[in-house]
Amino acid sequence: MKANTAASWGSVSRLLHWLTVLLILVQIPLGFYMVEVYEVYKQTYEDDTMLMRTSMVHHTLGFIILMVATARLGWRVSQPTPGLPESLSRFKRVLARLTHTFLYALLIIYPLSGWAALSAYEFEFPIFFFGWDAMPGIVPSVKEGSGFDYPFFADIHRLCWRVGAGLLALHVVAAVWHHHVAKDGLLMRMWRGEPK
Repeated sequence: MKANTAASWGSVSRLLHWLTVLLILVQIPLGFYMVEVYEVYKQTYEDDTMLMRTSMVHHTLGFIILMVATARLGWRVSQPTPGLPESLSRFKRVLARLTHTFLYALLIIYPLSGWAALSAYEFEFPIFFFGWDAMPGIVPSVKEGSGFDYPFFADIHRLCWRVGAGLLALHVVAAVWHHHVAKDGLLMRMWRGEPK
């Protein structure tokens, strides 16, 4: 496995980046679908196979995203970060660094807020990891209306989706701009490792 250099992303960084992209492309639509399924079956969720299967996949992917994000952060701080092109203005450099920082933060906060929401839920609902349905809670279960209840963490989870959508759009637009307008090889650096 190739490490990062001052000019290129290594194979580990690229693998973790594109794995994150793939997981998010599945997880976000699945989350919306799970909400739809819950609205239909919420009166009988404990017996509904479709909701339980959808929840199992969504919860499991959330835990995997959290693990991949943690691995990415660990790898990122232990490796050199390829520099940005000299042609970029100071504003664009700051914007790029802020966008990446907030995306990394969201990759941690988003799954943690979902886990906390399930943990705080006042009624018993399984927290899945693959076939195991007894993942421990990370906050106490409390009645709705108490501090740090299910709606509190669910609101954070929804806010992560909204903020994340905007940041992800900015990240994608910037990657396309670098590839088609600036033609500075940044997208290819994350795709193949080399800038050209």
